[in-house]
Amino acid sequence: MFEMVRVSLRHWVQAFFLALTLYGWYRLYLFVRHFDTGGATPYVPRPESVDAFLPIGALVALKNLVVNGAVDTTHPAALVLFLAIAGSAFLLRRGFCGWVCPVGAVSEGVSRVGAALGGNLSMPPWADRPLRVVKYLILAFFLKLVLLDMPAAAAREFLQSPYYKVVDAKLLDFWLSPGQLTLSFLLILLLLTLAFRNFWCRYLCPYGALLGVLASLGPSEVRRDTSKCTTCRRCSKVCPSGLQVHRKQRVRTPECMGCMSCVSACPQGALEMRVAGRRASESALAGLIVGILFASAIAARLGGYWESGVTYMENAYYIPLRAFISH
Repeated sequence: MFEMVRVSLRHWVQAFFLALTLYGWYRLYLFVRHFDTGGATPYVPRPESVDAFLPIGALVALKNLVVNGAVDTTHPAALVLFLAIAGSAFLLRRGFCGWVCPVGAVSEGVSRVGAALGGNLSMPPWADRPLRVVKYLILAFFLKLVLLDMPAAAAREFLQSPYYKVVDAKLLDFWLSPGQLTLSFLLILLLLTLAFRNFWCRYLCPYGALLGVLASLGPSEVRRDTSKCTTCRRCSKVCPSGLQVHRKQRVRTPECMGCMSCVSACPQGALEMRVAGRRASESALAGLIVGILFASAIAARLGGYWESGVTYMENAYYIPLRAFISH
């Protein structure tokens, strides 16, 4: 069981982005409903922030940019957000996972409920180590599929296809009307997260795996001053990734989410986050992560690489037909 935690700056930031995400999806629902009703409901501009949930499309867009020299105009915000998140991971560890990701926030919330109901179980080491590899295998599958196997022409065609033009609406349908298989998977994941802290983030999330790899190459780390440390293990107890922080002098593992929970929990001040050799406070780290995301979005909007290029008439035609559109 992990200790009940105070409502920290990190929790406020997580709550803000979770609320922002839910609001974005609600606006997408209104946007799609306008076209589903043939214009009978008011038109609401499409929220481009939902493109953050299109990482595979962003990966294809990145390949298209590199091999074809063309910028995706269908969902340009997807690549902008993907690069901003990747950049923040390289500089500030998996800070996106620990501070921003709404899925991670929900996962932590479910885990706290599990702790309150009877305590989280500890995954035995013989199972923990191989399970942590799973998300990297999933990541490798998608990287191979897009970066190695997909021809340059196929990448260009995918980004211009009717399927990709309505992929956000299809994703909305997926969550509003999940199938039996999806519901079964979510139920199993819920139960596993109640039992084992942050099960999805620790073992299954390929996005987190990618950010972890980038973070391990970057200039940030958590350092432990062994002369101050009393080995009370409070740092390890609060770590969302289940890391044995009290045993490490430097935490640079891809599993570290840069959440600074361990730093805040240390009663002796033996832990600190270092970015490029300089100490970073909790508020400074939060400001940098949030600043990178919002600055990227603002710059993209000003540069004309933010709003979708799908026209109103295309949406009016494709969205009502999306159930019949497949890639």
